[in-house]
Amino acid sequence: MNSLTCDVTIIGGGPGGSGTAISLLAFAPALSITLIEASNYDVPRIGETLPPIARSILEPLNLWDAFSALNARESFGTTSLWGEPVPVDNDFIFMPAATGWHLDRTSFDAMLAQEASKRGAVLMLNTSVSEAERSGDEWRLRLSTGAHLATRFVVDATGGSASFARSAGARFVNVDRLLGISRFFEGGESNSQLMIEAFADGWWYTAGLPNASRVICCVTDADLAHRLKLSEPDVWQEQLARTRSLAGITNGCKPSSPVSVRSTSSRLLDPIVGEGWLVVGDAASRFDPLSSQGILKAIRSGIFASYAIGDWLVKKDDAGLRRYQRYVKEEFRSYLQTRLKYYRREQRWPESEFWRRRHSEPHKVAGEIALIAV
Repeated sequence: MNSLTCDVTIIGGGPGGSGTAISLLAFAPALSITLIEASNYDVPRIGETLPPIARSILEPLNLWDAFSALNARESFGTTSLWGEPVPVDNDFIFMPAATGWHLDRTSFDAMLAQEASKRGAVLMLNTSVSEAERSGDEWRLRLSTGAHLATRFVVDATGGSASFARSAGARFVNVDRLLGISRFFEGGESNSQLMIEAFADGWWYTAGLPNASRVICCVTDADLAHRLKLSEPDVWQEQLARTRSLAGITNGCKPSSPVSVRSTSSRLLDPIVGEGWLVVGDAASRFDPLSSQGILKAIRSGIFASYAIGDWLVKKDDAGLRRYQRYVKEEFRSYLQTRLKYYRREQRWPESEFWRRRHSEPHKVAGEIALIAV
């Protein structure tokens, strides 16, 4: 039976996992890294937006040329119907970096994993971890391929499942029960801007993607989505048709995928760091999609995690691990405060259960923050 060894095993080949591998290979090149991805990057993925600041993250990692080759769709701002019934434009031209991007997310994730492989990581596709056991100073992993892998450190980059960390005893602290019910389309209006529109039971967004495609997503709470039957394509389409602005933008679009339902709840994993492991990206914390920060946050967490892992494995210095845990928690605390302020801007449906939940009294959000106090 195949028996493998490495210094660091990263489970999950999304932006957080690949970002960790790329940064760690630069920071501590003597370490051997295995990057495990359950797919072959052949299924559509949600999470398509990169804000203008992304270039300042990609360039130091020497990823800009590879990213440019993807021909991501440039975006020059956002349009929102939020807090008032008329669209408001927010142009990136007033920011230091004037261009954002909308991605084919699957191609973007595959590019990052291939870059990690080119720089020295062992990339295993169509592979998952079926068992994990701590033995002395290492983890022994059994892979879906039948191989066994002994590793000094594990990075859980499995996204919302946080499967490795939860098997090691970590748990999620959930703030809400948000769902995203989305669908991909082809054709329609060429507008590339991200558009957000609030409605009585939540909000919608749409973004123009490369190759004349578009994603449209309805965001609401799980119980409300069930009550409204939003997972049914006909009902979802009827609700979309009632929107004030999105319906016009999506005229002429043809569905190219089924309706997909996924959790987008805001939550934090506790703990972030364990014995010989840590979590990055959405496995560590997940923000409301309203923030448009998912990809960037994941890569950034991978960079900070790589410094902590390198210091621990090379220098036996665990101060970086403690700093990393503080960083993730403080980032989440700050996010919760911003989230509350933004949702309070929408006051048009005071009787709506969705908006009443978002307009929580200050002591409620303070209590949520206290749960994750550093």
